[in-house]
Formats: sequence, structure tokens, C-alpha cells
Amino acid sequence: MLHERYNTYMKKNINKKVLAGSLGGLARFRKHGNFGTPEGRRLGGLRSLKTHKLKPSGFIQLKKIIIPRRSSNLAELLGILIGDGHLSRYQVLFTTNSDTDSEHAQYVSLLFNKLFSINTLIKKRKNKKAVDIIVSSANLVRYLNKLGMPIGNKLTIGLKVPLWIKRNRSFSRAFIRGLFDTDGCVFIDTHKYKDRTYRYLGWTFTSYDDKFLNEIKELLVNFGFNPTLTSKQRSVYLRKQSEIKEYFDLIGTSNLKHKSRFLRI
Repeated sequence: MLHERYNTYMKKNINKKVLAGSLGGLARFRKHGNFGTPEGRRLGGLRSLKTHKLKPSGFIQLKKIIIPRRSSNLAELLGILIGDGHLSRYQVLFTTNSDTDSEHAQYVSLLFNKLFSINTLIKKRKNKKAVDIIVSSANLVRYLNKLGMPIGNKLTIGLKVPLWIKRNRSFSRAFIRGLFDTDGCVFIDTHKYKDRTYRYLGWTFTSYDDKFLNEIKELLVNFGFNPTLTSKQRSVYLRKQSEIKEYFDLIGTSNLKHKSRFLRI
């Protein structure tokens, strides 16, 4: 008797659940359309994206970016990132000195916006003289990686000058400019000879990748310079005063720190 009552109870409740499910499904169908069709799935996907935007759920939505033509601006940005940038799976990070290179950080942010129509986050690090420019976009990471920027540890993976830059003099100029503006330096070279002190202007670019240093040296030679490479100091130098002036005339700089120091010295 108890068993029969239980079966009767279950049938009634199952019928109620089925009826409720059917009514709910019908109402959903009327509101959203048939999910079994391509159009229904498309509408469902769009509504799902809206939900994830309103209620963060950990879902990663790929940001759309403009894919620009290869240009001097793009080559310069790649040089900047190879100098002081980093790619992770979903993020582009550029870090520079907040005291001496704040104007250049703004310039890099504008480059991202101009090339890809994408906004950047500029964030000052607490208790450190450093500022980060952050772009969260997996699409941008993949694109920059295809252009020649490694994902992960640059030195472990290895650096090289991309062929599309080597084959174009304008791109090569811009690439060198981006590299020097991040990992380069203008300095005073002091020598003593027979109780006299001589001070000369010096130009240098530093990298811990020996093969990459040789490639940069070759690029400078292609522009008519006579650079020297010191493996011990991991640096390429320009020492002739006329060549350093020619560098700033021909290659130029987008970093006010270097320009001001060159003019001051």
C-alpha cells in the first residue's frame, strides 16, 4: 500500500515538473527564438556575452583590434616592446622609469591607440620609480608574436630582427629608434692622457642576447655607421662625435630624455 502511494505521488510530481518545464521552454522559445537554428544560437551567444559583461564570471572575451599595415610606427613599437616590453598569454606589458621616461610612456600609449584603436592602462607602481602600460588583449598578443615579439622570457626564447624590418630601410630606422629609446643611453665618455682629461659624447645600446647585438650592429653598419661591439659589456657603441650627431639626425628619438641629454651635452 505504501509503495503504491509513493508511485502515485511521484507520477503527480513528475507530471507537474514536466508541465512546468514545457511551459518554461515555450516561454523561452517565444522570447529568444529557436536555439536549434544557427540564428538562435547566434542570438543566444550575443546575450551570453552581455551577461558576462554585466556579471563578471571569469569568462575571457577576445577584444577586437584593428590590424594595421606594416609601417614605421609599427616597427618602432616592436622595437620598444623588444626593449622594455613583455608578452604573456593575454596581456601586453611595457615598463619604464616613471621619473625620467614619463613622456615616453605617454607616447607609447598613443602608439597603441593609433595603431590598434585600443585603450591602454597606465599604472604607476607603488614605492617604485616605474610605470606600466598594460593592454589586455589575446588578439593583440598573437598579432605581435607573429610580427616577431616573443611570448614569455625574451632572452630564453631568443631575440632577432624580423625580416620584414630588415628588408625596409624606413622600418629599420624606426625599429632601431624604438630599441635605443628603451635600452639605449647617451653618456659622457671620459679619458685621461698625459695629465689631461678628455670628455666625449658616447652612444650605446645594451642587450644580453649576443646574436641580437650582432644584428643591431649590422643594421647600424647598413646605415653607414661604424659601431663597436663589446661582448663583456653586452653593448654596441657609437663613439665618433660626428656619427652620434648623424644618428640623431637620421634615426632620431621619440624619448625626450635622450633628446634633452644629447642637446645639453
